Amino acid sequence: MRYFTSDTHYGHQNIIRFCDRPYAHVDHMNVDLVNRAATLFELGDELWHLGDVALGTLDHTLTHLARIPVDVTLVAGNHDRCHPYNGKRAERFVEVYRERCQLADLVLTNTSLTLSNGIDVHVSHFPYVDPSLAGQEDRHGEVISDKFAPWRVVDDGSWLLCGHVHDSWRQKGRMINVGVDAWGGRPVSEADVIELIEAGPRDLGVLPWVTS
Repeated sequence: MRYFTSDTHYGHQNIIRFCDRPYAHVDHMNVDLVNRAATLFELGDELWHLGDVALGTLDHTLTHLARIPVDVTLVAGNHDRCHPYNGKRAERFVEVYRERCQLADLVLTNTSLTLSNGIDVHVSHFPYVDPSLAGQEDRHGEVISDKFAPWRVVDDGSWLLCGHVHDSWRQKGRMINVGVDAWGGRPVSEADVIELIEAGPRDLGVLPWVTS
């Protein structure tokens, strides 16, 4: 079985407050997120992490992903220093991420997958561009630019698995947010993704965090 997740933000104390995660301290969050994921998997499963693994000192934070006992493919996000959004310096972090996270594979921008029901989906850290935001202006009257535009997938009518939006929504039309803040702190299975796709485009809110 494939599982999907994103936006773990290991080592990021402020994400607890930003997304109302149920932790008092970042060390508790780091350990609990790994445990929540690890308890789901069986032999032969794999995890696709759609970006924003960790912040802080990478020697200490990236290794949390390596503790999850399955093959992991990382589709990098803007907070991952290996992502091209971070410019020329991103190149020197490619091997750092491969080694520290012990990745089976690393995708620097976007890719696509065929799910077990035969449906092809785009896979990216970023959602499609929201047409409703086009031409919006900031408080100074300047048109807001989308700094992530070069790395967004073009909406061709396909379904998209993404992260980045944290607790804003779990599904929006044909976009499914697989982030931990949308799924109660846990990865989402391919079976659950397929169930959402087969139910059709709609808007769904996030699931609550389950605490012990």
